[in-house]
Amino acid sequence: MQRRTFIQTAGMAMTAMLLPETLQAQAKGKLPSFGIITGNTGGEWVKNNPREALREIARLGYTDLEFGGDFGMGIPELKKFLKDTGLKALIGSTSMQAMDNTAQLEKDIEQCKLLDKKYIACYWPWTDDGRNKKLDDWKRVAEKLNVGGRICKKSGLQLLYHNHDIEFRLTEGKIPFDTLMAHLDKNCVNIELDLYWITKGEQSAVAYIQKYPGRYPVFHVKDMDHTGEKSFACVGEGRIDFPEIFRLHKTAGVKHYIVEHDHPANPKECITASARYLSELRF
Repeated sequence: MQRRTFIQTAGMAMTAMLLPETLQAQAKGKLPSFGIITGNTGGEWVKNNPREALREIARLGYTDLEFGGDFGMGIPELKKFLKDTGLKALIGSTSMQAMDNTAQLEKDIEQCKLLDKKYIACYWPWTDDGRNKKLDDWKRVAEKLNVGGRICKKSGLQLLYHNHDIEFRLTEGKIPFDTLMAHLDKNCVNIELDLYWITKGEQSAVAYIQKYPGRYPVFHVKDMDHTGEKSFACVGEGRIDFPEIFRLHKTAGVKHYIVEHDHPANPKECITASARYLSELRF
């Protein structure tokens, strides 16, 4: 080996050793970590025996948790349990009702802070079924989220807006998600991008990541089955091209990958299969 080549190779190896483990994983096209939203994905399995289920979730390689409540343990005991199992409380929940009610929002924030969560997510933009909305209604949603996001930021939390497919249904000739993004304050509100729902809305996650770079700190990693109904599937068993999306992790600004399935027939099996797929995935 020539001296110059040796020096270059040695330098690259040293740089890799100095990089944080998560950055090394991303550089190799491997997820640095992944988590799970427990409420719907875990179903009765988590609800009926949370300690046993969460220990198994940790054993499968999940690290981050998105959830509300305390799994019936109480906050002090839950904090100890999570520390012992190596799980991290990452994301909590709030609502659009709370964007109009500061006292409620502060209560939701306090619940997150008790467990040292980093994010708080709003899962639905309306206080009704969301039918017959106009673009001006979406602008008002953005304004309310901005107000709530500023309150969250002052408390040390990042407000996330979680999409469904309703944001991608053509309204007055435009896609509401674009209206939202044009009016959201990116310093206070960012997006928990649900990869199933944007696909169900007949839009491309890849295209929207490229259109709004750096706005997606969290992905909801949810798959779509191969049927005409386009229903949910366990991660890795459906039609969504996760490697294509994950290759854009730097563009997206994604830091966390959260597994979700709204109605798994067998939660434990689905969670196990999803963990196996993500652990082995290279992109």
